Amino acid sequence: MKNKTILFLSPVNHLTMMAEGWAARLNKPSWNVISTSCMNADYDALPVEAMKEVNINIESPTPLLLKPQLIHEADIIVAIYDFQRDSLPVLPDGAGQKVLRWNIPNPVHYDKMPERWATYQIVCDELAIKMKELEKELIMPPPSK
Repeated sequence: MKNKTILFLSPVNHLTMMAEGWAARLNKPSWNVISTSCMNADYDALPVEAMKEVNINIESPTPLLLKPQLIHEADIIVAIYDFQRDSLPVLPDGAGQKVLRWNIPNPVHYDKMPERWATYQIVCDELAIKMKELEKELIMPPPSK
């Protein structure tokens, strides 16, 4: 089976770091996972703490800033963002057929601590579900024509 390059893309790095953590938990040697963000974000300990609750350490991964080369090399782009509050850059022609869009709340939009923390916990759970769905999608044979 050919290795798949999966590019996680988000407006800020918190969501892609969390997604990368879940992808690593699946332990798929055939997956090359890359985390990217459209802009740098300040360090936030909350996503790290939320993932620690499920025994996933995301302290060391550092997502890359989005570069066109990464988009072209990816087999699948997983755009993770809050559909109502975030926007992503326009992806180049040809990327559309390999883009999955995940509507995940972005905790950076919550200023108050209890709401922000709760949102990170929700994100953690939602990303776990989405990652299992992605795993199934990638191992299922394409439908026959």
